[in-house]
Amino acid sequence: MGDVLVRFSIMPEDMEHFETLKENILKKVKSISIIKKYDIKEQDIAFGMKSIILNVVVPDDAGGADLIEQKLSEVKYLSSLEVTSMDRL
Repeated sequence: MGDVLVRFSIMPEDMEHFETLKENILKKVKSISIIKKYDIKEQDIAFGMKSIILNVVVPDDAGGADLIEQKLSEVKYLSSLEVTSMDRL
């Protein structure tokens, strides 16, 4: 099996805790052993709002993206989490 690139779009509860949310996501990502590589970016939305774009590379096994989505949904100050794309590498 190969690897899969999974892209998540993450919305914060509010901008007041944006940096804390970003730090919490990084900690959670580093604790998930199946993640081979990751990249995190900020994306401007509108009116001062930002989202977090998280790209992760995981093995193409059943449930990898679901496991990561489940773990990330536990992060404090997260409003919504969405898988925006999955591509085989």
